[in-house]
Amino acid sequence: MKKIGMLSAALAVLLLITGCWDQDLLKDARLLYGGGFDLAPNGKLLSTFVIRDVPENEQQSPKNDIIYGVGNTPKQARDRADDQISRLLRTYRNRIVLIGEELAKQDIYPILDIFYRDPKSALNARIGVTQGKATDMLSLKKIGNVLIAEEIDELIKSKEETTTVPRVTLETIYPVMKDPGEDFVLPYLMQKGNRVEISRVAMFHDQRLTGILSPDESTMFLLLQASKGKVAKFTHKISNKKGQQKAFNYLTFNVDKSKRKMNVLIQPDDQITVKLDLKWKVSIDEYPKDKLDDKKMVARLNQLLSKEMTDLAKKTLKKMQDARCDGLGIARQLMAFQPDIWMKQKEEWGSHYQKVNFDPDIQVEIWKKGIIN
Repeated sequence: MKKIGMLSAALAVLLLITGCWDQDLLKDARLLYGGGFDLAPNGKLLSTFVIRDVPENEQQSPKNDIIYGVGNTPKQARDRADDQISRLLRTYRNRIVLIGEELAKQDIYPILDIFYRDPKSALNARIGVTQGKATDMLSLKKIGNVLIAEEIDELIKSKEETTTVPRVTLETIYPVMKDPGEDFVLPYLMQKGNRVEISRVAMFHDQRLTGILSPDESTMFLLLQASKGKVAKFTHKISNKKGQQKAFNYLTFNVDKSKRKMNVLIQPDDQITVKLDLKWKVSIDEYPKDKLDDKKMVARLNQLLSKEMTDLAKKTLKKMQDARCDGLGIARQLMAFQPDIWMKQKEEWGSHYQKVNFDPDIQVEIWKKGIIN
């Protein structure tokens, strides 16, 4: 009787179980591996979707299928792209989101809203801005033997390690977009023939593209932000002697260690001054002129590089102020420690930020010279 009772209870439980009503089978889906958004005529949106076709035969290589959709919103554009393919378009394997330069000059949040509202979106997808149209870059389909979405994803990842671009995904950019105390930067991609180059960052203010930093300025900004990757290299001209090979006039070094101290000071007239003190320990990667066993020579190089890197920091910060890009979060510092000043300036912070007095000072110390000496 006891066994019959347990069996009856088990059957009753099984009858009450509803099953997997929300399943989304892979065989019923077409997987999106990359997406791009551009301005289309009449103010509409051109969406480009890189769809991965997984072969049934393991000996066959996967292929990309490029689908285009035009609509008033990203969702409408996706629905119109969905009309062109069998099965349903799904984004849980997405790796990159690219935004064309002209579209990025508008508020980019409406473009990304669809990803945040879909619980199955891949929020770890990397995001970047393209010079020209994103659709032109994604339409390459392949770079060498690598499919375009994987190539761009891996390229951005490698540039994160070299302190060239920030570590940014759909997930990490969301709180910054919603934070009035800080602006953000994104990787800036350029098409070079049939390849893609990533060596710059795009600056944003109020979620709109406002400027581009050069390669050295991009690395400097990340160091000022205390966002150093595994390596951070600079090649700098240290002399201008004629009659010798040009390479002798240059020195390449890597920032091995960087310590940053930032203080936001308020002067009596409410003038905001930001002191940025950085101490670098660097190793010499290339210096054909050599003579690094001479302590006086090393001291002169330390002094020269300190001055030149401080000048580069000033140039970078000036360019960020011109673009109104508060990438260092000065507004956040004011909110936290100087709320009275912030209340006076928050309405027109972009204009007030351009009047901030930045005082950077970078001290360079050569501590590794390579195995020659």
